[in-house]
Amino acid sequence: MSDEQQKKKSLSEISHLFLSSVRDNATGGVRPKRLPPGAPRPDVSVDLTPEEFAQVYGGAASVEPERPAIAPVSAIIGAHLNGKQFDRVKEYARHLAAGDKRIGLIEVDASEFRVMCFDRGTADMNDQHDEPVETYDARQMSESLDELAWDIDHWLLLLPNPRTPEARALLRDVGHWVLLSTCDHDGVVSCYRAIKGLLDSTHRPRLTLALLNPADQTEAGRVYRKIAGVCEQFLSWPMEAEPAVQPADDVAEHLVLLCRPNREKSAVAIAPQWQIVADFLTRARADAAARRRASAGSSHPSHETSDDAGAEMEIEAEPMPAPAQHLADVVIPAEPVAAPVIAPAPAAPPAPVTAAAAASVDADDSEITDLPAGETTEAAVLAAVLKKQNLGLIECPVRPPTCPNAILAVNRDRRLVILAVTRQGLAELRSIGQAYRWVIENRPLLSMALPQFAIDAHAMPCLRLLVDRADLSADLLQPMLESGNVTVQTYRKLKWGGRTGLLLEAA
Repeated sequence: MSDEQQKKKSLSEISHLFLSSVRDNATGGVRPKRLPPGAPRPDVSVDLTPEEFAQVYGGAASVEPERPAIAPVSAIIGAHLNGKQFDRVKEYARHLAAGDKRIGLIEVDASEFRVMCFDRGTADMNDQHDEPVETYDARQMSESLDELAWDIDHWLLLLPNPRTPEARALLRDVGHWVLLSTCDHDGVVSCYRAIKGLLDSTHRPRLTLALLNPADQTEAGRVYRKIAGVCEQFLSWPMEAEPAVQPADDVAEHLVLLCRPNREKSAVAIAPQWQIVADFLTRARADAAARRRASAGSSHPSHETSDDAGAEMEIEAEPMPAPAQHLADVVIPAEPVAAPVIAPAPAAPPAPVTAAAAASVDADDSEITDLPAGETTEAAVLAAVLKKQNLGLIECPVRPPTCPNAILAVNRDRRLVILAVTRQGLAELRSIGQAYRWVIENRPLLSMALPQFAIDAHAMPCLRLLVDRADLSADLLQPMLESGNVTVQTYRKLKWGGRTGLLLEAA
């Protein structure tokens, strides 16, 4: 080993081992210098993107991009058209686009989202995609609606299943409903049932009727008077007429977006399309309110509109006569049937009956029962029903303790029958159910306590329930309608002349 000591290396010779050398090489030997508080800082140019600039400085710099104003929106009611609903809605959209308007169609369902555009053109200009999108891209759906909103004059909202909770929530956000109907008898009946099933006491939008391909104006007026008459009388819902829908060949349709996540089940579970359309309708209502305020403040205000968003759609319909009261054709059938052709749900006090209807009442004792003058209580209704000879009921002197207003009777088969009535709202349904359970549990004791009726203690008791027509579509009644021992009938009180009657129908 050499005696010569190895010299120690200075820091300058090993500076390349420290990060400071890397920094010096990057900055050209310029070292950062700390500045005390309040000292002037040198001007340094930094390039920021608009998003970074808005995030750093905020305030006035964070300006949202301009968004288009949403045109009026109308909801299409056409689920009663069976499998032809989508074709009929496209026919209606082409009919509107034939008037030099650009129509947008939004179809929303649990497993499908479709956006279409209709404008003047030839059939050769139709733009259809072969393959739908296999996922729900929320950004793509929202951007498609925003981009198309710049050119659309009127929007149509199609809900293939309007009875689902999500669809009902969207319908409550639309201020104009369009009811599509054919002119045949089955079409009129199904049309009325469809609008009756969507009746909501908290939301009564503007309702218009568009008839599909009527033979002539006379037939269109007759069908409109029939549907509008029953809606006005029994639903207290006025209806307006639109021009009849005629084929339009000079209209082109374009498919903007079609999403069907058939393979991606997670997208169906998330279902972002409902919230996207809900936000779109909220913007439409705000834009409609702004247009109404601007119209009210102008010197020449436009035509009178309703308070809802869809009321700004102009409909140039030919004048129709006032709806006639064809009560004998709709409410009281000429021949005894199990149920009337249209089962109306009253939301107003009983309307007067015409002379023709009174004659029909006298001719059909199985459907109409007279009530004592001035007696319209539940006890009077039960007493009138109990007197009907076709029921064959004999009243028992015992009353259920949980529901004293109900009547206990025995039918021809020696079975116990509970006859009960509920007011509008089904407030007494719980007590009636308890009374029915009490009869089931105590039928052997009732058979021994009432030997004169020879009650069959082994037979299951029956329940005959009378409900108001307005409550026929309640969810609480659906399980009862499926039971073989429960009979549900709807009732309505009628007045004609100085007489009061009770109209009974099968549910």
